[in-house]
Amino acid sequence: MWGADLGHRIEGSGHCPPLAGGGIASRKADHVRINLEEDVGAKGVASGFEDYYFLHCALPELDLDQVDPSTELFGRRLAAPLLISCMVGGTEQAASINRLLAQVAQELGLAMGLGSGRILLERPSVLKTFDVRPVAPDILLFANLGAVQLNKGYGVEECRRLVDALGADALVLHLNALQEAVQPEGDTCFAGLLGKIGELCRRLEVPVIVKEVGWGIAPDVARSLAAAGVAAVDVAGAGGTSWTEVERRRISEPWRARVAAAFAGWGIPTAECVRHAVRAAPGIRIFASGGVRNGVDAAKAIALGAELVGIAGPFLRAAAAGREAARELGREFTETLRIAMFSLGARTLADLRFSPRLRRRDEDLGEPPIARLTYRTGGAGQFLDITDDVSAVVRSSGVRRGLVHVYSAHTTAAVRINENEQFLLQDFRRFLDRIAPAGAGAYEHDDIARRVDVPPDEPMNGHSHCQHLVLSSSETVPIVDGELELGRWQRIFLVELCAARERRVIVQVLGR
Repeated sequence: MWGADLGHRIEGSGHCPPLAGGGIASRKADHVRINLEEDVGAKGVASGFEDYYFLHCALPELDLDQVDPSTELFGRRLAAPLLISCMVGGTEQAASINRLLAQVAQELGLAMGLGSGRILLERPSVLKTFDVRPVAPDILLFANLGAVQLNKGYGVEECRRLVDALGADALVLHLNALQEAVQPEGDTCFAGLLGKIGELCRRLEVPVIVKEVGWGIAPDVARSLAAAGVAAVDVAGAGGTSWTEVERRRISEPWRARVAAAFAGWGIPTAECVRHAVRAAPGIRIFASGGVRNGVDAAKAIALGAELVGIAGPFLRAAAAGREAARELGREFTETLRIAMFSLGARTLADLRFSPRLRRRDEDLGEPPIARLTYRTGGAGQFLDITDDVSAVVRSSGVRRGLVHVYSAHTTAAVRINENEQFLLQDFRRFLDRIAPAGAGAYEHDDIARRVDVPPDEPMNGHSHCQHLVLSSSETVPIVDGELELGRWQRIFLVELCAARERRVIVQVLGR
């Protein structure tokens, strides 16, 4: 039914040129063969998961059978947050691979993504190579299309037909600009795509996911995609399959092959992509794929903030060995993830996500560092900029993500954040003088004769204490990537309210 309907709807649409010489099908077959037979992994760049480790919890205070790695996503229940990632379609070999992997996904409760559906839209007769719903009625299933096709005549209607034909729960738009650039027959018209992605998000009835294919999505791109309305971003970082390496094996001209080879180490490590995307686009779901090799990597991805973890190459190779090999791989990933959660005392994925037990290998395991800074101020009204000193403490702490608390140990010297601009500082001084001006007899505190146990050098500083009431003893600043996350013009000041004095400032760094 789906096949007949798809053919009826696509025929004569006028949007896409006819397929010439079976080029797409041949290219897809090449991709499968090369991935199975040759080393196409990234060279000189890793996924970044190796830079992290978990603090083992020797006393997890729960039983292994209480650990539940299940989750719900887009209305489907998953036994584990694992995605058999988008790979193949359009050939007879792809048909058997897709059906086999769909059966495994159905049995184990995993999500699955299909390969690019462009060939299906152009040749409805290849539906059987994509159609897995008959063998996997309950899985979370993603249809897939190259985002560049939105610049090649495809629109909301074509995407809707693709989703309907496959019975998919969501549509993935993949970004593969680098692959297309090195591919002799590649489509490289990527200008103006963001607006079209936004329109598709607004009009399509199912969630739209945007993914890379192995070079990662940087924070600014994740932020733009979130603003466009995508439901999720799959960062698909570097460290797994390199599609320039795949294309290099298909290129006959040596000079073109060398161009492709130059990008074998290109891309952003997956772990870093996840970490940055979670902060850059907090309103959407972040998926992690690219170089995920086992369930511990999957656990690290979840702890960094991902909600779904994609695995492609390992499942493709396992499927080539047969259904049992693919089933065993899925069980291995799921059980490794579950045992990792148990070993962290994480009963659910909510407990694992952003777990403080995930640490960078270059991170100090000691107590949060505390620095005590001493300053000699020049007199009342001085705004002493201590930002660089605080930054130095943060950098020396090794903390990459957390908070720094800056505290004045005095009631007549405050810590405040504002701009270091000379005329503005003059305004601050006049403001403080207006609200609590210095003056003999104006403050009960300055009536030394009425106070007891007053040292001989007690200053007449009632006004200083009153000024402090409108300021603060401390400020707290976020730490992002090991640096103070201050606004463009913001600086941290020690504000002297009394007289030239020796002052102590305590700086405590919290985080990991």
